[in-house]
Amino acid sequence: MRNAGLSDIELLDLIKQHDASAFRVLFERYWEQLYLFALKRLKSKQDAEDAVQHVFMSIWDKRSVRNIHFSLQHYLYKSVSYECIAALKRMLDRPSDIEAVDENILPLFSDVLENMSLQELNQLIETEISRLPHRMQQIYRLSREQDLSVREIAVSLNVSEQTVKNQLTTALHRLRKPVTDAMLLLLANELMIR
Repeated sequence: MRNAGLSDIELLDLIKQHDASAFRVLFERYWEQLYLFALKRLKSKQDAEDAVQHVFMSIWDKRSVRNIHFSLQHYLYKSVSYECIAALKRMLDRPSDIEAVDENILPLFSDVLENMSLQELNQLIETEISRLPHRMQQIYRLSREQDLSVREIAVSLNVSEQTVKNQLTTALHRLRKPVTDAMLLLLANELMIR
């Protein structure tokens, strides 16, 4: 096949000039290993194929290869990792795929949690609690740290029970996002390392 002996850099230069033969060589050079990489993470042949195809389509359609500042192989693996994360997020949106998500993500979250010490997690949560408004922080701490009921907190602070419920709901909502984001960041990092 024409262009088969060219380096990745030479192939990229030709792809930038819309050379379909160079793209085909690149595709055949990396397809199988990227597919196996994605399959290991997604546990679904179709999702793995889709992830790898999307990366190659992006390279051809958008000529995104101009933005590569490191090795092509590294770029491809990183791109497939991002596609795997996107696929896992899409699975979360499809109720029929929740079981597949559990099979795929839970072992990864387990690894992430092993790497993240309890102290680090507590520190992250404490930092986020300290960012809450004073009254909300106070209500949250009374509920979670002193284990007071909604009624006991309302009496203690001379506010309505509904105010306590609203403040707790808002506090939990505010705390959930940064902690979830930190976990997703660690998960993404774990996916890229594997």
